[in-house]
Amino acid sequence: MNSKPRILFYFLHLLGVGHIYRAQRLIEGFARQGLAVDIIYGGEPVPGVTFNAESMHFLSPIRAADNAYSHYLDSHGNRLEKPFQQQRVAEIEAIFDTLNPDLILTEAYPFGRRMVRHEMDALLRAAGKRQPKPLIVASVRDILQERKKTGRVEETCQLIEDHYDKILVHSDPNIIPLQATFPATERIADKITYTGFVIPSSSDSPTMAPRDVIVSAGGGAFGGALMDTALKTAINRPDLTWYMSTGPNLSEQQFNLLNTRCPDHVKLVRYISNLANQMKLAKVSISQCGYNTAMDVLAAHKESPCRAVFVPYDTEGQSEQIRRAQLLEEAGYAVNLPQSKLTDEGLSQAIDQAMGLPNVDLAVDFDGVDNTARLLRSWLEHR
Repeated sequence: MNSKPRILFYFLHLLGVGHIYRAQRLIEGFARQGLAVDIIYGGEPVPGVTFNAESMHFLSPIRAADNAYSHYLDSHGNRLEKPFQQQRVAEIEAIFDTLNPDLILTEAYPFGRRMVRHEMDALLRAAGKRQPKPLIVASVRDILQERKKTGRVEETCQLIEDHYDKILVHSDPNIIPLQATFPATERIADKITYTGFVIPSSSDSPTMAPRDVIVSAGGGAFGGALMDTALKTAINRPDLTWYMSTGPNLSEQQFNLLNTRCPDHVKLVRYISNLANQMKLAKVSISQCGYNTAMDVLAAHKESPCRAVFVPYDTEGQSEQIRRAQLLEEAGYAVNLPQSKLTDEGLSQAIDQAMGLPNVDLAVDFDGVDNTARLLRSWLEHR
């Protein structure tokens, strides 16, 4: 190709920030492969997060109203209604008219993000009218949220058959195959390619002094109960030194209340940069089991004695984290203590159990970033 291939990457976050950091890592890989990226972003901006993109286009943002994703709110804080959805449709159509992508990459959709189906349908229809038509690729994590409503799986398969050329699954099938949480995988198997896990670069050094236990809660949107129980456990375990990273979304009031209770052997922080490398200096990691945090844990396990306790968020109808934690526990990587069963005594016992776990010597594919970029470039070159 004489000029850089152009990727139009659509993504958003609704509550937790894991999707944003995974997108950021993928875009860094695209740049290394000489792929130009235009972004359409549909959620609220995350302070301090930037992307290595040619252009970035913001839709009027939406967000989840609560941890249960019971409904969604528009940019004015009102329940998401049809007029606002139609406004976003007009916005995405206008943005697409200014772009000329060789490939469109949609994060999560059509496996999730059903609340944006109106604008995605508009984007896919517009792409279908282009000559030449851009390749359409879905980007999906390892574990899907359980679909309880009849017809959702069929709807997803139909969208894939009608519009999508390829599906990228950011997992290693030897550890977490897509069929573990998507029952119709065989129907779309000819379009699926596994990339390996998307993990952060390990080039940077840890920025903080070593401590025995690291407790992390991702962005913090779901982490209040974990932080409270972990601190109770830490107070009763002065034999260990602790870092507790709350994430930026824990309220200032909650952070301050926790901080006033911390003894000398416990350090409370908002954020630990390069978490995976910091984990390598610890004995135990305690965390929820969102995708990015789980990848940090796996990367640390690969190169250090650090062992993991997962406290997956399994309340309010959420199944993604508990399923991931179960599969990783079965593979020998961690102790699984679901949040619904979390107590300070149980967490203390889980720490001791984790420190006794042997090293798991499995060949895990952690090259998801570079593999994804190489795959996209290869598909474009061989159209």
